[in-house]
Amino acid sequence: MSPSRGSGRPRLLLTIALVVVLAAAGGVGLRLLTGAAEARSQLVRIVASSVVAEIAVHGELDGDCVEAPELDDCLPVVTVTQRRGAPLRAAVLTGVVTPGTVLLYWGCREGAGVTECTPRSPGPDTAVCVTTSDARDASALAFCGRFGVAATGRPTRDRTEVVEFVPVTRDGRPAAGHVVVDQGTELLLDSCSSAFAATASDIVSCGPTAASAQACWIETNRATVLCGRPGDNRLYRFGVRQALPRYEPLPEARREPLAIELRDGTICTRRTGGPAPPLPEPFSSQYWCGEHGLAVQAHGEDLLDRSSPFWTLRTMLAAAADGGDPVPIRREVALVHYAGRP
Repeated sequence: MSPSRGSGRPRLLLTIALVVVLAAAGGVGLRLLTGAAEARSQLVRIVASSVVAEIAVHGELDGDCVEAPELDDCLPVVTVTQRRGAPLRAAVLTGVVTPGTVLLYWGCREGAGVTECTPRSPGPDTAVCVTTSDARDASALAFCGRFGVAATGRPTRDRTEVVEFVPVTRDGRPAAGHVVVDQGTELLLDSCSSAFAATASDIVSCGPTAASAQACWIETNRATVLCGRPGDNRLYRFGVRQALPRYEPLPEARREPLAIELRDGTICTRRTGGPAPPLPEPFSSQYWCGEHGLAVQAHGEDLLDRSSPFWTLRTMLAAAADGGDPVPIRREVALVHYAGRP
């Protein structure tokens, strides 16, 4: 990949102490410090960008860069040695301009845009993107939001990964990087039950179907909920008709994904409302996969075939172009999202 293109950018400096500082556009930099390898560790590539603060990453400069068109830059890559299954400790935010600004990570088991990151399953292409929650880092947020390749440009995954969408903090408040959209009192939710995708308590699905309240986190007052979905940093706050009791998650065998991401980037989401689409026997569907149509399963079969490293599902258009029965097409799955708590 080509080096940074912006004119007048400060050059990369290397000191005897092995501290490397890269100044990006607007005087923003990365400080890289080599660290000792740990037992049972993995290598994680980190890309970081911010225009409001310095992000220090303790690791070694990889020698490559990742193209970031949103930033008109090619961002350097830092490789760090990380204990497997442990939270990422290599990145530090310094010189914060706005109080409350925190680091946000993508490429984590917890999902995207989280404040604490456990890098995904080990592999030579494990990669993490880091920026801040400050609104002025909107371009970096957009870049990290679509970050799905390693520093070398190869896919970051060698198998399907199961991740949790966690848009709230431990005390139930909106997590950093999420924007709350208050729905007022015109539409109150009711008929709540444990969310079909919940892995933790007090996550519910509610009606009416027009609200698309498939995963809602009960707030501490138990009179309002925050509803969201993977890939969207907006949380919709709804009131409920009556205070909600405590809800426990469904048994694991009965849980169903909140969203399914195919390897081509298509997001499959659970259908809400309306009559079931007509499908040839023996197929039925609960998920919509955009231009691929419906994710279908035959009676008595699971939606996801887990027999290979990359799980698969079958998609089918509602009607074939020639007027005959549509043909199911098997597609590989990159990520399966559930709804969780920290």
